[in-house]
Amino acid sequence: RIYYVRDGARKTLADARIALPAGKWHTLKIVQHGGRFEGYLNGKKLLEGSDKLFTKAGGVGLWTKADAVTSFDDFSVKPLRQ
Repeated sequence: RIYYVRDGARKTLADARIALPAGKWHTLKIVQHGGRFEGYLNGKKLLEGSDKLFTKAGGVGLWTKADAVTSFDDFSVKPLRQ
């Protein structure tokens, strides 16, 4: 899922129903161009959408839900080459 949180309220922008095996590493990639975004998991595009609230560079956060045990490795944010 891709969310944003503003003034303490969470809004879902996009979601995909998938099952991931536990105990394996996966690659997550988010691409944003202005108000458009795409979400990839292990190289496969699963999400896309748009929202006009955030169209410029800014903060990024990762969130795990409930009792999930999640590790993030090699996390980076990079500007796209024009």
